[in-house]
Amino acid sequence: MNMCIHGTIDTGVETLRSRVEHNMARGASEFCSEWQLTDAGNNEFVWLGKITNMDGMGAFLSTEEEIQWDKDNGCVYKIYTMDEISG
Repeated sequence: MNMCIHGTIDTGVETLRSRVEHNMARGASEFCSEWQLTDAGNNEFVWLGKITNMDGMGAFLSTEEEIQWDKDNGCVYKIYTMDEISG
């Protein structure tokens, strides 16, 4: 399953990039086999990932630590799932 996260972060996209790398190193790589983070300007970002375990990734993103990190950094986003339409 492919996931898209679109949002903004007050502390800048590079702060988010560092957090994603940190999270991958501490276990998120169990649920996400590939990812890309794009800076869309004005603290807006698009994150794309190939998720191998959606329940695991959802649980990982819903921990108290992750929710607090989002609050502390002004990170607001929406999550979308995507399907491939051409092969």
